[in-house]
Amino acid sequence: MKNILIIFLCFIMYGNSFGQSESRMQLSGTWTGKAEGHPIKFEILEKDPNSITFSFINFQNERFTILKSDVTTNEKNEFIISIKEAKFSSQRYEDCIFSTGTLTLSDVLQNSMKINLKSVGPTCFISYDVLVNMNDIKDLTLTKEKSNK
Repeated sequence: MKNILIIFLCFIMYGNSFGQSESRMQLSGTWTGKAEGHPIKFEILEKDPNSITFSFINFQNERFTILKSDVTTNEKNEFIISIKEAKFSSQRYEDCIFSTGTLTLSDVLQNSMKINLKSVGPTCFISYDVLVNMNDIKDLTLTKEKSNK
């Protein structure tokens, strides 16, 4: 009886991890929307199950990439990305490393989702009159771009 219970629990754990992996694969790709009246892209690239990169690309083609993060889900089936390291792609801002913030992906469907980005900081000072930050995003709806595969 004990062995049956152990096997049953293993199947449940395998099923849950497979479901999460399948959901993450469904998220992979490019998502588009508008933030403050300007187009924005959000890319999710999964190199392998343990390596996922998230990037925001603004209308000027500047990229803000989350390089290190912890990804979890909650009881609302939201993906919570705790940012550990992020930066802008421009060499002008190469010294600006951001190490805090939370990205939440919610209402995830096959072709749409909502994102919230909170408190990615601190603000990076380039000089006394030039500062760089990643603004918070609240309830931005994105649509998945069709792949050309």
